[in-house]
This record gives sequence, C-alpha cells and structure tokens, in this order.
Amino acid sequence: MERTEERGWYEDSSVWTGEASAAEVAATTGVESTEVTADASTSEADKDPASFTMPADESRDRCVICGINFKMFFDNENGIYMYNNCREIEVLNDDAAEKESESMLVHVTCWRGLGSPDVLTSDQALQETHH
Repeated sequence: MERTEERGWYEDSSVWTGEASAAEVAATTGVESTEVTADASTSEADKDPASFTMPADESRDRCVICGINFKMFFDNENGIYMYNNCREIEVLNDDAAEKESESMLVHVTCWRGLGSPDVLTSDQALQETHH
C-alpha cells in the first residue's frame, strides 16, 4: 500500500476536544517513545498553554489574575474532569495574612503575560471582594 498525507482539514480527535494542539499531534504522530521523552524536556515557556492541565476544583474555578473561569474537559485516561491552560502557583499574601503564601490556579497565558514569575504577589492576583 502506498502511504498518503492526511488532508489539512482533518484534525485528530484530541485537537477537536482541546486536549492537544495540531502541532503537538503532528509532532507526536509516528514518533517513538524515546523521542517523545526527549521532547518533554523543553522549557515551560515553549509548551502549548493547553498542555498545562490541573484536576478541576470547584472552589478554585477562576484564574486569580484575570478572573475568568477555566475551561473544563473530561480526561478519559484518568476518569476525572480537568482544567486546561491552567497551572498552580504560590501567591504571597499581604502582611496581615496568617499563611505566608497560598497555592492558587492561574491561566498559563495570564501567568506568561506577567513574565512567568515563580511566585505571584498579592497585588498581581485579583483581590477577592468581600460582601
């Protein structure tokens, strides 16, 4: 049989569901596992934001930088709902806080917009309004 190229308009199902980008699928299609492992060492700044996922948490469903809800998807492999374009980061609290820092969820794109800091300060995170 002769091998033919796939048409550009046909996307892998993981691209349609938002689990991966077309570039990721193209890079991993037909690639042996040893090559994929080497590819995993690329820096966080080069990775597709959609490749960053966290387990869904109803108490932390909004980005603390922009305030917009995370996009949720069902991860068939793990059997749980996940957020994509999402990572956990330590946010330093102000002087009056009991704890020095708190782990919060942010969009990877928002985090990169702030220069990809290791830790956020409380003024970089949205202040929650107390009614």
